[in-house]
Amino acid sequence: MSKDRIRFLHLETAGVAARLVGFAPSDHLTAGSSRKASQAIRLVKSTFRDELKCIVKQERSGIVIECPEASECAILDLCIVVERKLERLKSEPLTARMVEEILAVSGAELRRWSKDGRIPTSGRAYFSQGRKQVGLFLYSPDVIRGLSSHADQIARWRSQDRQPAH
Repeated sequence: MSKDRIRFLHLETAGVAARLVGFAPSDHLTAGSSRKASQAIRLVKSTFRDELKCIVKQERSGIVIECPEASECAILDLCIVVERKLERLKSEPLTARMVEEILAVSGAELRRWSKDGRIPTSGRAYFSQGRKQVGLFLYSPDVIRGLSSHADQIARWRSQDRQPAH
């Protein structure tokens, strides 16, 4: 496929002839997490800065990358690499803090709903805190995206939890 026909899902390449590439993290990519959006911006910046001499300008909704010394071909090749990295980032599991932010729920609600299976986990991550191993639940971004588009479900769960147990 020729490079002029490549469609990029996350990067804006309309200005590539002027050596400009834009990026604004979408909810589709980040599942609505500002933390994941920050990760995506850092990933794009670092990839372009490591490979090409670029100037990165912060815009209101994202970044604009200017690569005055690079060829169009080199920029488009790097855009393909960045798109692959962004797709991997998109599919990475979400941490509990990200899910709390996306769904606007408390930590206690998320723990309760995870334990009773209302919000399925997709595994655990572990890290050391001194001699102690700490485990964190991870969540599927697809499941959380779907749940975030049904805010009424969260309201129903809250209502159910307020009902006295019989």
